[in-house]
Amino acid sequence: MADYENEETQGFKVSDKRRFSPEGEKSQSQDSGDIRDNKEPYKPDDSLKEEPRKKERTAPLPDVNFSTLIASLAQSALFQLGLMRTQEMKEPIEPDLEGAKQTINLIAILEQKTKGNLTEQEKKLIDDTLFQLRMAFVEVSK
Repeated sequence: MADYENEETQGFKVSDKRRFSPEGEKSQSQDSGDIRDNKEPYKPDDSLKEEPRKKERTAPLPDVNFSTLIASLAQSALFQLGLMRTQEMKEPIEPDLEGAKQTINLIAILEQKTKGNLTEQEKKLIDDTLFQLRMAFVEVSK
C-alpha cells in the first residue's frame, strides 16, 4: 500500500508531442525524433468536394415496360455480336459470342417464363427479336 501512496503523491508528467499547432505551423517542441516530423500537415483535397458534372440528356428515357426490356437485351446482344457501335467507337468491337449466346438465351428464358401472360404485340416482339438475334448469331459465328 505504501507504493500506491508514493505514486499518488508524485503525480504524472504530460508531454505535448503534437508536431503542429492548431494553425498548422510546426510546434516548438520537436524532441520526439519521429521520422514523420518532416511531413507536411494534412490538408483536405478541395477537388473531392465538387460534385461530378452530370451529362445533359438530349432525349427523355422511354417508359420502362416489357418491350423496352426486350429491346435493351436485344441491343446488348447486338453489341456483343459486334453488329452495333456507339458514335465514339471508330471500329467495331471483337464479337463476344459466349456473351451474345447468354443474352439470347436470357431472352428465350423470358419467353418461356412469360408464356400465356403476354399481349399479342409483346409475343410478336419477343418471337421476332429471338429469330433475328439467332440468325445474326449464326452469321457472325461462321
